[in-house]
Order: sequence, then structure tokens, then C-alpha cells
Amino acid sequence: MNIQVIDPLESRRQRLRAIFVVRALRVLERLAPGILRLVARFRDVPQDAGTLGHECNIEVALADGTRFRAEARDSRLIKALDAALRRVLRRIEAARERRLAREGVPALPAPGKA
Repeated sequence: MNIQVIDPLESRRQRLRAIFVVRALRVLERLAPGILRLVARFRDVPQDAGTLGHECNIEVALADGTRFRAEARDSRLIKALDAALRRVLRRIEAARERRLAREGVPALPAPGKA
């Protein structure tokens, strides 16, 4: 799995990479064997009242050739990262369910919803 973190501030890139790897693998652990590339892009964005917010873009490339992207913004960087990871996971799961429905395989219930 190729993991890449892109951040315009060189000083925080290594710290962000460490945080990203831990959080991404926790959220995407079931999919880890099928992930070829995982990219996180961080940037600061202006918010109201002259404050800075944070934007996180996540891109996941799977072994079957599909790619998924998600974006989230928040005033706190970690919250933006967590929200983007949750969104990309939902998109991957929804695409998997659609594919299984097209193939005529009944979808399994989500963990904890049996």
C-alpha cells in the first residue's frame, strides 16, 4: 500500500503522516489488503471572521481499479480528517453493495445491525 500525505506546510507533514496512517488504518482495516494507494491532501482554508479552517481530501485506489474520493472541512484538522475517512468508507461500502445487488448476491447486514 502506497501512503502519501500532501501538505503545503513542510514543518507538519511528518506529524500529519503519522496521525493519518494510524487513523486511516483503523477506519479502513477491513479494506487494507485491497488498497493500492491512499492519499491525503491537507490545506488551510479561510473561514468566516478571518479565521482559518482545515480541509482534508482523501483518495483511495483499490486493487480492482476503482478510485474513491472524499472531502471534509472543519475548524479542527483532526475532525476534518476523521470526517473525510468516514465519507470515503461509506462511498466504498455503498459501491460494493450496488455491485453485489447488480450481481444478484444478497447484501450482508452491516456489523451490529443483524
